[in-house]
Amino acid sequence: MRFSVPLDVINPYEYFHGSERTNYQIMNMFIGGAVVPLIAIAAGYLLMTFRTHRPADVILTLVVMLFFILISTVFFFGFDVLPGIIIMSIIAALFLRLDWKIILASFGFLFALHLLFNGLIILWSGFGSPGDIIYSSIQQVNRFSSVFGGSDYFAIIGLNIEVFMTYQLGSWFMWTLTILPWIFLGMVLHHFDIGRLIQDNTGMMIAVAAALITGGIMIKIIEILSLGSFAATTFAVYFGGPLLGAGYFMALLLAGLYLPGKVRALFAAAGEKGLTLYIVFNFVMVVLFYGPGFGLFGEVSIMTTVLIVLAVYAALLVLGVILKRYEIKTLEQLSVVNIKK
Repeated sequence: MRFSVPLDVINPYEYFHGSERTNYQIMNMFIGGAVVPLIAIAAGYLLMTFRTHRPADVILTLVVMLFFILISTVFFFGFDVLPGIIIMSIIAALFLRLDWKIILASFGFLFALHLLFNGLIILWSGFGSPGDIIYSSIQQVNRFSSVFGGSDYFAIIGLNIEVFMTYQLGSWFMWTLTILPWIFLGMVLHHFDIGRLIQDNTGMMIAVAAALITGGIMIKIIEILSLGSFAATTFAVYFGGPLLGAGYFMALLLAGLYLPGKVRALFAAAGEKGLTLYIVFNFVMVVLFYGPGFGLFGEVSIMTTVLIVLAVYAALLVLGVILKRYEIKTLEQLSVVNIKK
């Protein structure tokens, strides 16, 4: 959505009206605040698969990934949260060889800080006036629209840097509370071989995934009913989102175990080329939405944006298969861990 509207500077419940607001509410209810925890849990889970490698090799691989993602952030997508996830993964990689109890204790400590810090924000904002709505900044909306919708690509680069420094890098403290705990959780889940538990207790794990997703959605509904109040939005993002993310992670593990082999192979090929395809996706979206390309920024509806993203994603799945089948070298070949295998 950030490729099509300046969500970080508006209150969507004021910015959207009619069917657009309904479409936003539906989409936000299922993915708002859940994507980053989902990726963080998956990152921690995958990180543990490299536990037998030297931590220095794993960290160096992550640094290489960070380098390319930062280039993408500057030239393509300033709102990208992936740099924060990679930086927190570098910190988590220092724990790879430590006892699982230390990792679990680290998750518990950071999760407690998350509950305390973000809980205090909600309580504090709740003591204010009942109309604690986050109002739009019209000047910022106009500025974002004029720059991203304009033809001056150097202005877009400048705004990307500003956005990254303001909305992403400026949130480094929140990274430790909203990203790092979930990476540790993913590492703990790998230690307990959650995949094997799912195979042995499929019914129970389906129930757990359903409970997490349902609980997250119910919390997200509070945000919808409050029409974007600060307290409700914070509660939905920092508490409902992680529940959804954890539920989606469980659901993806279930799907990975029981989907047909050819379907799994399709997604596996894209996963092996994940870094390359992610940057290609950002490039394609820039061409479609920003001024130097087709200039769709602020010009298309939410559902049109969703359809565009799904179409691009489907094309990237096919591209991943082609890259793998013909053994075309990509950015992943620069992986230190890959070289050392």
